[in-house]
Amino acid sequence: MQIGGGTRQPSFWLKFRLENAYGWVLHSDKRISPELKRKVKAIIIDEDWNRTAYHYLSQAVIFLNIDDAYQLVNSAFRSYEKNPATDTFTLQFVAMIAVNFLNCCFHKNASKKYTDRAIQFLRELPVDGAIGINSVLGTYYEAIFNGDAKTAEEVVDVLKKSGYVSLIEDTLKK
Repeated sequence: MQIGGGTRQPSFWLKFRLENAYGWVLHSDKRISPELKRKVKAIIIDEDWNRTAYHYLSQAVIFLNIDDAYQLVNSAFRSYEKNPATDTFTLQFVAMIAVNFLNCCFHKNASKKYTDRAIQFLRELPVDGAIGINSVLGTYYEAIFNGDAKTAEEVVDVLKKSGYVSLIEDTLKK
């Protein structure tokens, strides 16, 4: 990038956002540089679990291999379970961690132990309209992972009728 006659490297956050979008589109961490993966993981590990850290992990989970992602996701879940916050944003971010992790599990053929933990976590969150769609998506992933085609089709139908099928379209193509 040329700025004022000199060359300037893009900021970490710009790189993160671009690589993050790329990772989600490809459903893979394979094209993300090892350097960026290390930096993302270090940032998450150094964070105290709070609303900001939950949000960051919900987006960055695609950067990690599935085993590293599970370790961090499980750590976030345990932290939340010790100090459950019920404010809307924290609920949304921890629910997004679970749903985004389930999507990664789907695309990376993860262990049932990993998927069960995320689904269980979603089920234990308080009933709140702000995270209702996350619960529905959890039901979808649970059906997929358990081979329950009938329930999966029912959820897909509801998502189509309500205009939210784009949230799972990547799983329908596989």
